[in-house]
Amino acid sequence: MTADQDVIIVGSGMSALIAAITLATEKNVKIFTKEPLVGGNSWRAQGGMAVAIDKEDRPQDHLQDTLEAGCYHNNVDMVSILVKEGLPRVKKWMKQGMAFDQEHGILSLGMEGAHRKRRILHAGGDQTGLRWMEFLHQQLKNHPNIQKYENEMVFDLVMENGECRGVVSKNTSGNVSVWRSSHTILATGGCGGIFEATTNDPSIVGDGIAMAYRAGAKVSDLEFMQFHPTLIKYNKKVVGLASEALRGEGAILVDQTGRKIMEGIHPLQDLAPRDVVARVIERETLSGNQVYLDITSIRQFEKRFPTITAMCKQAGIPLEKGRIPITTGAHFLMGGVVTDQFGRTTVPGLFAVGEVARTGVHGANRLASNSLLEALVFGERVGEYILEASGKPLSYVMHSNSFLTKAGGSYNLVFPKKEEIQKQVSRALGVERNEMNLTRFLHWLDAQQVKEHLLANRSNWSMEEVEIANMLLVTWLMAKSALERMESRGAHYRTDYPKTERNWDEKQVYHRNAIIQSEGRGTYCEQIIT
Repeated sequence: MTADQDVIIVGSGMSALIAAITLATEKNVKIFTKEPLVGGNSWRAQGGMAVAIDKEDRPQDHLQDTLEAGCYHNNVDMVSILVKEGLPRVKKWMKQGMAFDQEHGILSLGMEGAHRKRRILHAGGDQTGLRWMEFLHQQLKNHPNIQKYENEMVFDLVMENGECRGVVSKNTSGNVSVWRSSHTILATGGCGGIFEATTNDPSIVGDGIAMAYRAGAKVSDLEFMQFHPTLIKYNKKVVGLASEALRGEGAILVDQTGRKIMEGIHPLQDLAPRDVVARVIERETLSGNQVYLDITSIRQFEKRFPTITAMCKQAGIPLEKGRIPITTGAHFLMGGVVTDQFGRTTVPGLFAVGEVARTGVHGANRLASNSLLEALVFGERVGEYILEASGKPLSYVMHSNSFLTKAGGSYNLVFPKKEEIQKQVSRALGVERNEMNLTRFLHWLDAQQVKEHLLANRSNWSMEEVEIANMLLVTWLMAKSALERMESRGAHYRTDYPKTERNWDEKQVYHRNAIIQSEGRGTYCEQIIT
């Protein structure tokens, strides 16, 4: 196979591996990851995979729950693909050997927040992501058409005549390489690592979004960052994630006095959508209260939740008291690089899948356990489309101008510490936002020369400097979007605009350095530098 027949995948999580396995029947696939192959968010996923597999459940019910959780900001057609194709695709992988938890030979279906029915498939209790990744790695083992490049950071895309034709990477020795391909898939995850408290792997800082934006791709809905309500925090240190499945099995949110903090807040109480629960916990914490998960009602807790049990014991949390101290933290980005139903971005030759992609499935707030299903469904769809489209022209959509064709200026740039960026981001783009904090943050970003970082040639930078520049760019886009959405919707909550504005999608606002405009549903960012 020639280089132009290769497919490059940037990232090594579940969506990346699903796409690679699908493609490897006919294509030579190269997987690049800046971390070891066993790193990243997919390995950490405690929650399960939502699918209407029970005889009492229907894809239409799953669709309705997804739309309600997403505040009807979702792309309905994309949600329909997710819930309808999810069932046969999951069954196919089960036949190939992917095993989910059972009781007496029957699938054990869990309940999680904002679901009206039990439809969550789990594996190993709270080890669903781990079990999926172990299973997929077995499928990859010794596959002749898949090459894996660990500790190789892709920092830019090769752009020729408005089309993506490969990637540029740097390894830990500082060596820069150019890799050509006919199709490039971004599967780099979201950007939770730009926050101080997060469920994400620290390496997940928005690299794919930054690369795609520099290449001219359209990005959307970056103001919608979901904060998980229940990060475990003990002795001022974040220990890990307490899965929403805990509340699905009966855990209750209480303060230090035992008061049930979700009573009277929402009809679903502790199983309300994540944005609702996160705001309640944030306000309780700011009022000086400590919030706990009361787990006394859960039978065989240690057996059902082995990962959470191990984390708590390692941190010294006395589980015999039946309470786990928790706080909120950045979890999942609903926005990202705009894609269609086949993972195509607005740049020919460039695809995106998983959390880096804005499919429109999640709307303003992701429904629990839909992310692994999205990785499966659209990971396969991307692979299937590329196999079918081989040999066809790439110019299937209009594309934006690429910054990469202009890049190359020599700048004396500032590289702030990652910790300082995380501090500033957490203050401005947390659970609740307002114009004063967002404006102050944008001024701070200007002082860090964010626009110069956007345009600069990165070939001689260290991997850490590339990450810092990506963090600055992605947070700038997020803050711009959050400032422009002068309403509250789902995971985006403005204390100065607390209501949801029904006609928001009809608005169009222009900026000096970026156009953030509504086209159908979503806030889109297109690059225009003056």
